[in-house]
Amino acid sequence: MLRLWLTRRWLLGTLVAVLFAVACFYLGLWQWHRHVEQRTKVEAIARNYDAAPVPLSPRLVDAPLAAEQQWTRVTLTGTYAVGPDLLVRNRTLDQTVGFEVLSPFQTDDLTLLVDRGWVPNADDAETVPAVDPPPQGQVRLTGWLRTGEVSLGRDLPRPQLASTNVDDARAQVPGLSEVDAYVVLGAQQPPVTAGAHPLRTLPRPEEDLGPHQAYAYQWWLFLPGGLIFVIIAMRRELQALTAPANGAAAPARAKKVRIWDEEDV
Repeated sequence: MLRLWLTRRWLLGTLVAVLFAVACFYLGLWQWHRHVEQRTKVEAIARNYDAAPVPLSPRLVDAPLAAEQQWTRVTLTGTYAVGPDLLVRNRTLDQTVGFEVLSPFQTDDLTLLVDRGWVPNADDAETVPAVDPPPQGQVRLTGWLRTGEVSLGRDLPRPQLASTNVDDARAQVPGLSEVDAYVVLGAQQPPVTAGAHPLRTLPRPEEDLGPHQAYAYQWWLFLPGGLIFVIIAMRRELQALTAPANGAAAPARAKKVRIWDEEDV
């Protein structure tokens, strides 16, 4: 079998099987990392979302939020900045596509974006939908602290954004503090006066772990498949090559006796 394996064809087949195994290992590892990230996110939501709120201070956001700090519940007092809102496009709520509305909020120490909620699309994606303004004067907010999203690098008409990326938002709102964080609104006092274009507060985030762990196990189960196939195929070929040299042919199969043959006898 060693001599057969050392032929060019089976060495190439073994190389392909090894490369397949390596690919399965790393694909499984990638899915496992995705599972760990999702599990950390779900654990942070379960731990922080309903916790007692803490006052927002610069110390909380002077460094990037760790995964365990996402969805930290905070309170802050200040005023909404005067000016247009930013709208993050392609946000789905109840299977309807719309925008999330970001408004700058000024406290004594920081100026952060507050995600005030969701509105449906206008007649087309290029048109900015009408949005009720935030309350005027001093406002006390309760919400959840989030790290800004990754920039998608898209050039959109102002005041639209492709993602909740703080640097992209800062290009349109220069007064934002140099921190990579924003607040998802939960409640505010005084509440906003309902107008013709109200916002819907964002719902609690999903806490589903997803299929990544199962996918990781599947890839790792596939890992030895190529090598097993090569071994089985080589054994069959070896048996076919050695069968004529192993002596007499196989005994003939017994002839089946039919009913009419018995009658003839």
